[in-house]
Amino acid sequence: MAEKIPVPDKKSRGLRSNAPVALVDLDETLCDYSGAIEKGLAALRSPHEDAADEESPDPPAYISARRRLITSVPGFWRNLRPLPLGFQIIKTLRDLGFDTHIVTKGPSDQPLAWMEKVEWCRQHVPQIPIVIAEDKGLVRGEVLVEDWPPYILRWLQACPWGLVIVPARPWNSDVEASFSGKSIRYDGTNLDMIRRRLRLIRANKGTP
Repeated sequence: MAEKIPVPDKKSRGLRSNAPVALVDLDETLCDYSGAIEKGLAALRSPHEDAADEESPDPPAYISARRRLITSVPGFWRNLRPLPLGFQIIKTLRDLGFDTHIVTKGPSDQPLAWMEKVEWCRQHVPQIPIVIAEDKGLVRGEVLVEDWPPYILRWLQACPWGLVIVPARPWNSDVEASFSGKSIRYDGTNLDMIRRRLRLIRANKGTP
C-alpha cells in the first residue's frame, strides 16, 4: 500500500503566494487505471476471444463498450490501487514547498467517476486540492506530473515554460525525445535529477 500523504494547508506550510504550482495527474500516475481495466476485460472475455483486440490503440466497438461498462460499475474509480511512483513524486513536491494540486480529467458521460475520483483523493491524498477538468490545458502551473503524451502536449502548448514529470509507463517510453528539455521520465531511479530541476524552479519562484 502506498504511503498516504497528509498535506497541510498553504498557510500552515508557510508558503508564499508566489510558490510555484505543481499539478499531479490521477489515473496511471497515482492510481492503477489500466490494471483495473485489464482485470475487468479478462473477466468478460470468452474462451475463444483474442486478447490482442483489447490492447489495440483503435479497439473494436465491443471492446470500447466493455471498457465503458467496467468503468461505470460503482466503486471502480474509488477502489483503484495506488501507484508508488506517483506518491514518490508528490512527496518530493511537498518537501520542496510546491503548491500542489491534483488535476484529473472527468469523463463527460460518467458523473459517478467525478464523485469517486474525489473520494479516492480524500482517502489517499487528504487535504490536497482537487481540480477535475475536461481540458487540462486550461489549468496553469509550473510543473505537471502526467503519464499520457497527448495531455502533455496540450498542457505544454498552454504552459510552454513548464516542466512535465512523466511516471514511466509502457506508452510513454519516448516522451523525453518528443518533449526535449521539457520533460523528465521517472522510473524510480532518477529522483535526484528531478529534485535538481524542481529546486531550480523553486529558486526562481516558478517564473518562466
